[in-house]
Amino acid sequence: MESPVKATIAGNLFGGKHSADRHDGPLKQTLITSVCIFLSSYVVLFLGMSLRPNIFDEGIVLTGAMRVAAGQVPHRDFYTLYGPAQFYVLSALFKVFGKSILVERLFDLLIRALIVTSVYTIASSYCRRSVAACASIVAAVWLFSLSSGTNGAATIPVSLLNLIGTTLVLPVFLRTVSKQRMLAAGAVAGIATLFRYDTGVALLAIQTCIAMIAAFLRVKSGPGKVHAFLSTAWPCLLGFVAITLPPAAYYLSVAPIHPFVHDVVLYPLHYYHRGRNLPYPAIHLSNLDSLADYLPIAIVGISLYIIVARFFKARGSEVVNPEIVAREIEWRGFLIAFSLLTSVMYLKGIVRISPVQMYLCTIPSLLLLAVLYQHQMHFPRFFRMSIISIVWLSGLAAGWSSLYQVVIQCSQHSFVLESLLSSATKSTPEAKTAWCKATNALTRGFCFVPEDDRIETIEFIDSHTRPNQPLFVGLAKHDTIIGNDNLIYFAAQRLPATRWSEFDPDLQNREDIQNQMVYELETGAPPYVVLDSEFESLHEPNDSSISSGVTVLDEYLHSRYRHVETFGAMSVWQRVNTP
Repeated sequence: MESPVKATIAGNLFGGKHSADRHDGPLKQTLITSVCIFLSSYVVLFLGMSLRPNIFDEGIVLTGAMRVAAGQVPHRDFYTLYGPAQFYVLSALFKVFGKSILVERLFDLLIRALIVTSVYTIASSYCRRSVAACASIVAAVWLFSLSSGTNGAATIPVSLLNLIGTTLVLPVFLRTVSKQRMLAAGAVAGIATLFRYDTGVALLAIQTCIAMIAAFLRVKSGPGKVHAFLSTAWPCLLGFVAITLPPAAYYLSVAPIHPFVHDVVLYPLHYYHRGRNLPYPAIHLSNLDSLADYLPIAIVGISLYIIVARFFKARGSEVVNPEIVAREIEWRGFLIAFSLLTSVMYLKGIVRISPVQMYLCTIPSLLLLAVLYQHQMHFPRFFRMSIISIVWLSGLAAGWSSLYQVVIQCSQHSFVLESLLSSATKSTPEAKTAWCKATNALTRGFCFVPEDDRIETIEFIDSHTRPNQPLFVGLAKHDTIIGNDNLIYFAAQRLPATRWSEFDPDLQNREDIQNQMVYELETGAPPYVVLDSEFESLHEPNDSSISSGVTVLDEYLHSRYRHVETFGAMSVWQRVNTP
């Protein structure tokens, strides 16, 4: 006969049981609710989507997908800090549905809607439906408010994989789980690694720590603890290796290891902190969204206290009802697992502190907060009041960030909803109408409208070069680097003339890298280059604002190209024939 502890989790998708005050509906009702949440969140996020492309982060992903579609291999043929999965997924989608930013955005919205649905589904396994609904709403608000900085970013699918990979291992606190389940959990971590190397490996480490802690808490004898941990951990590791080993073997069969080591290990290790570090922001009325940089710390702190306090309380009490004990172990295990996930993802964002960078820890912290709120009546008064305060502050931070995004998009007239309404009333500005009549990667299917200067530059490149000719989009000066325009490559469908098309501080302003770029430009001989001065107004307290004094690339460009057009902050230069 099945034990009472096992019975408490039987039939539950995530290995958990609903709270005592939660009334379960049939599986069909749960499925219908999840589908409704998915569809409604997808529609709302679509209508609130901005039609203004992100020229750096989103441009990197789009151009990387274009390079992969042309047969180029990440790291070997172009520099990138991230894993290859996002590039290859988008490349495949472009092949099926056409090269359009709309394809990337619809895929991005699909993942965002799945995240909102997952937050509700996971939370409803441990909380009342009302609490789960609030958690999913706040998650949706964050996904909307941070969209301008995360459109197309690999952090979005990674966020979903983090939730799935962590949730899959939760039953280890209650029982010995099947090898198939742990194999799947490891495979999820492996897939996450292919999107982002650092967070994927971190997810595997989190799963391993969860298995270790669960074995320590669940098994009485010392040898039994070791056996329980190993029997749980090895299928997880096997699943991880099964996913990551074939791509690694393929890469090594077509490329040397050095470019990979440089991009993923050497540059981040020596330069990333220096070039991208930002201090913690002060909290005031103009940036209440920055509460997201601090709230996860408080949520994890309360969770850790509750975990320890309830553990020692359980050890000092007699077992009365196995089902009550199982529920206690279950939600305490949830706090352990998601506290680990939140803490590790917080460390990922701590170098460049901002709500966008903290996104990967914000979503799991909402699930932690939901479970803490659900069980608040079991805690001392101070912690009950703290949890309620954090709930309100979390809603305030998300709402403020969302309001700011609404103001920005309204000023740019970039909402999808506004575009649909203006099309219906035929009130679209004439300049936008002319751009949208053109057929390119930004207007195909749905018209995305960058700044006027960028539109004119894209149109010039499109009319003065052939699709098989390379292009270089750089800066007015290359002795200081904070970022660059990566969108023009994709919009004009022109491959970059250099491996180093994605600019980072302490990289393209170094003499060795500029020498490589000069060699590539001389070899590829792009007929035109675009030099962008808009980044000169951006200053951060890190190496991105410090001049390296290296002018090798600038001198080459000015000697081999002549200025032909200026479009606002952008200037177009044509290659001159020299003997």
